[in-house]
Amino acid sequence: MGYKSLNIAIIEYDIAWADKMANFNIVGEAMAKMPQDTDLVILPEMFSTGFITESREKAASLAERNTQSTINWLQEVAAAHNVAITGSFLAHTASQLYNRAFFIEPNGDDTFYDKRHLFRMGGENEIYNRGVTFAPVVRFRGWNIKLVVCYDLRFPAWCRNNFNKNAYDLLAVVANWPRARQHPWHTLLAARAIENLSYVCGANRSGIDPYKVDYSSGSSALYDFKGMPCSTKSIAFGGGNVYSYALDRQALDNFREKFPAWMDADLTSLSL
Repeated sequence: MGYKSLNIAIIEYDIAWADKMANFNIVGEAMAKMPQDTDLVILPEMFSTGFITESREKAASLAERNTQSTINWLQEVAAAHNVAITGSFLAHTASQLYNRAFFIEPNGDDTFYDKRHLFRMGGENEIYNRGVTFAPVVRFRGWNIKLVVCYDLRFPAWCRNNFNKNAYDLLAVVANWPRARQHPWHTLLAARAIENLSYVCGANRSGIDPYKVDYSSGSSALYDFKGMPCSTKSIAFGGGNVYSYALDRQALDNFREKFPAWMDADLTSLSL
């Protein structure tokens, strides 16, 4: 088979609080500086507003449907740069509010996933509705990519690869994960990579939010199928940093063939 690397760019920045246009400008500036051969851009959780948990009313005032300005803007920049973009945004459907992940392709195709595991220690479960579908796997440029959001990372069964088919090659974790829990963040990213024989990417934000939660700059990372951190090239821009990686598909396939631990995996089933 022909092997193609997947070139990804994580955009890490201090999210402008509840200011969508400011965040669009930050991301747009970063995308102008990212490598031209980028295939996939990965943004932090709630990239356009920040992690709003002060009240349901505040969240509702910022929430959008899938057909409104945030997704429309993402589709425009994805097409302009010929990349896919993933992250999450504050969404609503009728009277429900969701922390909704998206995967926007350059041709305009979109995939959505509502965060299943809501971070009760931060009050997320009191503001948002729990997702009712399994985390999706998207096929893009020869790679299978699974989407999960922040706290989902702590639940291995939810992130489990379908070992009969090695259903995904990259687990994309979009997050607002604070400095105080950096050790669990990196440990869990590496663990999910090892147990699923997959690349795992964690895209985090930086800065300090209005709730005085401190996020660690430079904590975004990519781990390979052995749980080893991958080397990155960093490009600074006004609002933060772009971290770029090239994922080696041949190395992944060779390792899965050489070390097929997935063939001995226990069967698991999940219910919603």
